[in-house]
Amino acid sequence: MLTARTLAEAQVYLSVLAAADDAPDASTPPGTTRTEGESSWTISSSVGDVEVPFRTEDEARKLGERFGLGVSLLLDAGDWVQLASVWAQRALDADLEYTGQPGQSRERVEVNWEFARDGMAEALKFLPEGADAIPADAFWTELGVRTYERNPELFTRAKLTEDYEYYRDTLADFRSLYGRP
Repeated sequence: MLTARTLAEAQVYLSVLAAADDAPDASTPPGTTRTEGESSWTISSSVGDVEVPFRTEDEARKLGERFGLGVSLLLDAGDWVQLASVWAQRALDADLEYTGQPGQSRERVEVNWEFARDGMAEALKFLPEGADAIPADAFWTELGVRTYERNPELFTRAKLTEDYEYYRDTLADFRSLYGRP
C-alpha cells in the first residue's frame, strides 16, 4: 500500500487519481473513507488506498507542514506546480467575487491561496541546494513529466521562488485588507 506523509497529501493524491483532467478542490474527494488502525489511518477511495502514519501526520501538524515533512513520494514536482497553479487560479477567481460584505465566505479565497502557497513549497522541496532548477529525475508521474517537458522554465529556482512569494504575499495582502479570520 502507498504511504502519504499527511492526511492532506493522501486526499490530494487520491483526488488527482480520481480526476486526472481536473485538479482537486482543497477538500476530501467524494466517496473517500478513513479507517483508523493501530498506528495509521487508511484512506480508501474508488481509485485506491493510501496509508497515513499517525507519527508523520503529528510531526507535520506540529511544524505547520500541511502536506508533510520531506519530499513527496506520491506526487512529483510537476504535479505540485500544476496543482499550485490551479489552486491559485481558484483563489484569484474567488478573490474577484469577494467584496467583504456580510454573509460572504472568505474561506474559499484563503484556503485556495494557502493550498497554492503550500503546493509550491512542496515543489521547492525537489530543488537541490545550490541548483538553479529541479532535475529531470524529480518528475515521474504522467502529469508531472508532461508539465516539465512542455514548460521546463516553470522549474527554475527563480520562477518557483517568484510563484511561492506571490501566493504567500497575495494571501497576506488579502488578510491585511479584510483582517485575519
